[in-house]
Amino acid sequence: MQPLHATDPARIGGYRVLGRLGAGGMGVVLLGRSAGGALAAVKLVRAEYADDPDFRVRFRREVAVARRVRSRWAVPVVDADTEAPAPWLATEFVPGPPLSDAVARAGGLPASSVRFLGSRLAEALDAVHEAGLVHRDVKPANVLLATDGPRLIDFGIARALDDTVLTATDVVIGSPGFLSPEQAQGGHVGPPSDVFSLGCVLAYAATGRRPFGTGPAEAMLFRTVHDAADTFGIPDGLLPPVAACLAKAPGDRPTAAQLRDALAEDTPGPWLPGGLLQLIAERSARMLQLPDIEPTRPTAGTAGTAGTAGTAGTAAHAPGVPADAPPAAASVPVPVPVSLPAPTRPRRRTVLAAGGALTLLTGGGGSAAWLLRDKDSAPDEKGSGPVRPVLAIGLQADLSGPGQTVGRAQRDGALLAVEELTSREDLPFAFRLAESDDRGAAGPAAAAAAAFTADTSVVAVLAATGPAAVAAVLARYDQAGLPVLTVNDGDTTHLNRVYTCLRPNDAYQMRPVVEYLTGRRRGTTLVVDDGTPYGWQTTRFLSEALRAGKSPMTPATVAPDADHTDLAREAVRSAAGAVLYGGGPSGAARLAVALAAAGYRGRALATQAVHDPRFLQEAGAAAEGWLLVSTAVDPAAAPAARAFDTAFRARHRAPAPPYAAEAYDAVHLLARCAQGLGRAQVGRGDLVPTLRGTTYEGVSKTYAFEQANGTYTGDGLFFYEVASGRFRFLGNRSTAWPV
Repeated sequence: MQPLHATDPARIGGYRVLGRLGAGGMGVVLLGRSAGGALAAVKLVRAEYADDPDFRVRFRREVAVARRVRSRWAVPVVDADTEAPAPWLATEFVPGPPLSDAVARAGGLPASSVRFLGSRLAEALDAVHEAGLVHRDVKPANVLLATDGPRLIDFGIARALDDTVLTATDVVIGSPGFLSPEQAQGGHVGPPSDVFSLGCVLAYAATGRRPFGTGPAEAMLFRTVHDAADTFGIPDGLLPPVAACLAKAPGDRPTAAQLRDALAEDTPGPWLPGGLLQLIAERSARMLQLPDIEPTRPTAGTAGTAGTAGTAGTAAHAPGVPADAPPAAASVPVPVPVSLPAPTRPRRRTVLAAGGALTLLTGGGGSAAWLLRDKDSAPDEKGSGPVRPVLAIGLQADLSGPGQTVGRAQRDGALLAVEELTSREDLPFAFRLAESDDRGAAGPAAAAAAAFTADTSVVAVLAATGPAAVAAVLARYDQAGLPVLTVNDGDTTHLNRVYTCLRPNDAYQMRPVVEYLTGRRRGTTLVVDDGTPYGWQTTRFLSEALRAGKSPMTPATVAPDADHTDLAREAVRSAAGAVLYGGGPSGAARLAVALAAAGYRGRALATQAVHDPRFLQEAGAAAEGWLLVSTAVDPAAAPAARAFDTAFRARHRAPAPPYAAEAYDAVHLLARCAQGLGRAQVGRGDLVPTLRGTTYEGVSKTYAFEQANGTYTGDGLFFYEVASGRFRFLGNRSTAWPV
């Protein structure tokens, strides 16, 4: 990382800038850190592009499409502001070195490493192409190396810079030596072009040489079009697929999916030589040891637009003040939390409490009677006053599919909140819950999103309970400007201008697990990734943090449907002190059964996804003693949620399950934000900025967000142990976990 320049902003959107990662034709790449502690590579576009209206259109389009790329091996877009004076894009930060640095340091890679590299990058390109993108700049500098495999970066940006290739003087979109012949000639560039570039990258990785030599750009472009590639030194087993990629005619090249299959091969042990793995570990440790940043908040009335680099309201540094200097804390007072039960206008940062609702719930006698009234009528519709506007809140959830337990819990919690709010005569709105069963699948989810976006009375949507459903609807909701809240999805790649996550993200939930494991120091930790995007997000941070803390760990990646027998035997053989599973409930259940059969006696831990009745049902007695971290509270056990649990039991004749309290809070949060606008008419576009500028003390947790991008910054991590066939609530501190 390089020091900041005097012209670099101190803050971009919700990210405090820590240093420079590099600079190129499109602008500068900065290392940023969110208020929640997540590191991101923030690409700030040069002014000459920002002033071009055509570029704005392309950049907006490409960022929207890039958000849809779903591959473990493609670094996700986590945030962007395409409308800022200086538009920017943030991607998840990977602390490993680029392939170009690794080859410069160690020379050509072993054949097994190149095969692994190629199959993973081909898989990433396949996802890019499936999303409707062409990368256009596949080169060694855009391939980052991590301990579990490579990561492709910068997809979607090259095409936004120019839809042709060679229209600007002395500008080539792409990198000479790694471009396809059609790209070098300014012809049509499609997915086969990326495959050619990947062939160049693999030849370079295997031999340490560029396949079309070095020298002036014009000479390399000429050789790319007219000369055969230099493939001398490529191992025999790799030569046929690499040579096929380097065919001059696009139609003669394999697709990315075909190349992935051709290169697929099990690679026992680490995928890189030990020296490169050490380099990755050193870089990861340095990034994880960056000093914390003191939080700053603007004073009331601060001007400026959130997400705009270098403007008021985003902590742009003043002339003469170093860009990396910390803010003057004395000049930025931290507001004192106050309760504003009936605000009359929106505020930059408002602390709201659920105290009024709790009074109603705990008052006893007649104060709880209204909870059982007719759910379809508001009090003023029965003649008690003027008719109030009705705000519809959409609920898109899996109500009949594999995730129906979570979906129905959210529905019942949201329904209780809607009934409560509509029965309050002091509120300016009545509320309606519009339900749609997406069955946890992409097709029904898309249909639900189409219905909600077409219904103009729906001002926000609580969605969704399955990852496939979430991914299928975000672009549609974003296009319609319809706010989306989720209480159980924590994938950072889903961030967009309307999406607000009401829980810590998948990586952040592992922080207390790191503290627990590093404090125990009892043998190695076997960290199991189930090969899904969720598994990667939860285990990657944990693995890097354990390495940085010099706590012994062994990573393992297994298929979600594996029986885990070999893995369990390895845990026993290595005397692992702990096994952590980063994946879903069924995979965790199979691992629990395998560990019990193998006689494993160490600790077994799991993540949010395993807080699901399916784990208990499928694992049976083997689940006993498992520990897990979750973002869902147990309303019957948490003191702040017990009154809610009492009301829930009265309404639904059953204890409140996980996620019911969170959905209840989500509806109350939306209602308070609508009330805080201080006007009778509330539109979809009104709620997102108000929501992201609000801190809300709900019955389950305290909700807070980064105003620029909706990243969750509140609390809400809870700990459970499986005991007597159920999830026993341990509290919200990892110190409550058994030793």
